Amino acid sequence: MSDVSRPQPAVDDLAQLMPVVVPLDEADAELVVIGERYWALAGFAPELGTPVWCEKVKDIDTADWGQQIYVVAAAGVRAMVTGRLCPQCAGPLSLTSRAAFQQVCDGDDPACADCNESLTAAVRVVVDPARRAKREAARAKAEERSAIDSAHAAWKQLQRDVIAEEYVAAFPSNGEVPASGVREMVGALALLRYAPSTSPINAVASWPDPLHPDSDKIGPLLGTLIRADLLRIHASSPANAFVWQPATFEEALRAAEGDLDAVDMPQLSGSFYPLAAHYYAPHGASAGKAVEELDAHLTVSLAPAGMTEGRQEDLVAVARELIAEEALRYFTNRLDDLNLPAVPGNHSARLSEAAYKVAEHRPLGEIYNLVWRATRAAAEAAQKNPRAPRAHMTTHAVNRFETDAQRATADPGWALKPFTAITGQGPSAMTRALFYNLLDSDPIETGLTQLREALPEPVVAPRAADTVPEGDGDELATTVAWLNSRPDAWDPYLVAAGLSVLAEKREDSLEWHYEGKILARGAAHLLRLYERLAPVLGVREAVLTVFAATPMLTHPVTIDGTTLNSGTWLLDRLFTLFLIPSVEETNDAGEVPEE
Repeated sequence: MSDVSRPQPAVDDLAQLMPVVVPLDEADAELVVIGERYWALAGFAPELGTPVWCEKVKDIDTADWGQQIYVVAAAGVRAMVTGRLCPQCAGPLSLTSRAAFQQVCDGDDPACADCNESLTAAVRVVVDPARRAKREAARAKAEERSAIDSAHAAWKQLQRDVIAEEYVAAFPSNGEVPASGVREMVGALALLRYAPSTSPINAVASWPDPLHPDSDKIGPLLGTLIRADLLRIHASSPANAFVWQPATFEEALRAAEGDLDAVDMPQLSGSFYPLAAHYYAPHGASAGKAVEELDAHLTVSLAPAGMTEGRQEDLVAVARELIAEEALRYFTNRLDDLNLPAVPGNHSARLSEAAYKVAEHRPLGEIYNLVWRATRAAAEAAQKNPRAPRAHMTTHAVNRFETDAQRATADPGWALKPFTAITGQGPSAMTRALFYNLLDSDPIETGLTQLREALPEPVVAPRAADTVPEGDGDELATTVAWLNSRPDAWDPYLVAAGLSVLAEKREDSLEWHYEGKILARGAAHLLRLYERLAPVLGVREAVLTVFAATPMLTHPVTIDGTTLNSGTWLLDRLFTLFLIPSVEETNDAGEVPEE
């Protein structure tokens, strides 16, 4: 063996070795292309005289024909070296691989491709008809999957286009904020002041300190704010924030029996998932101005000094709700910290009842004390009775809280050391907005008794029943009184929306064209009355006033052969509209309908 390196041939000499690529007869066109790419030679390196290939082996896709690229190439083409013969068969030299070509460049002549038994055996595997059929079936399935994925992506893009078109941001020129209830305004103010961003407001469900103490009430509250038009849905909301028809692409594809060309396009159903949607304030010249103007409007509207007695009672009712729900939130968190199960459904009502009852008489700090006592007693009972079902310990906590809450309500002299704060549980955004921002008080220390004493004299305003014309409407007065006593049984926002629709309603028939004008004019009068009173009286009182004023519309109309006053017809239509489940109710899927 010599230590002297073999001299490298000149580049001009190597150029004569450039392989000639010859496609095999009856070879698959795809194999021929792969072979041509494999043997595509750019030239030789001047310094080393080594081959320079057009593509690296790793960059050539074998299209699932096989793992070894040189075998796949040999199944489609032969790379012939002119002037060289195979040392075994003495025929023209066909190369087996790029490594074999390097041997030729170095002066050695390897066996040709057809004489290499391992290569020919591997080629037979590549072109085996059964293997080929299996590969083509897999490729067809992959192409089908790719087509479905492309159609799905296009369907999602259509969803985004529909959302962008339906929920384009609009800022009315007048910028007037519609009237709404106290609870809704407190919720809107909390959103504006405690959201991480107002452009837009999103991810409400993931706030560290929640919008409302009861997470189950956040979705319905957001739905109410949309219905009250204090907020609107932003076009940046994800597609899964809405209920679609069809519900999903997969459902649409099944309905089309797999025919991608027959898949129905996505359409909005009118319902949405409040916790997933994004929101913006619409009433202002721009997005930034709308937030500022809504904040200012809510601050003025929620000032106790400008409220009627009814509005002040609504304010106190919101405070009571927040105090009670903060206590229930602490109760839930304490059970979790003590590894006790959640309160079962059949005990939730009496737990809430006890919390709301004691919230009338004790501040939140003292109620926290009662919660701590009850849950500590349950934890101690669990330790003493390790074999007892832990659900029984949770029931024990509920029983203890119910008992202590009753005593705290009935015995004002019972001294309870108030908690000043709960580690890891700050007040919710609504609690902060109401107590810190509007009442300038501590939600943990301020009870409803103190709150009522601190309220200024209410603004005097006429009540709805006072507007009933003399001698008219005994039955109507009874209905108005019933509605006033049952605020949870009806939705006042539906009435305003219904009046707005009726004020614009026209039908094609000649008979209705005349009668419709009369009814639309009457609805417009009632709507203007509502819009003037709602900011002063509140939404519910304004709606009751509208009901009481309907007998003043005395123009006769004949519909379907029946003649009655326009006010009576409008009242009947409004009653059928709003005597349905409240907007705060959602279905089992958590959906809230839009109006």
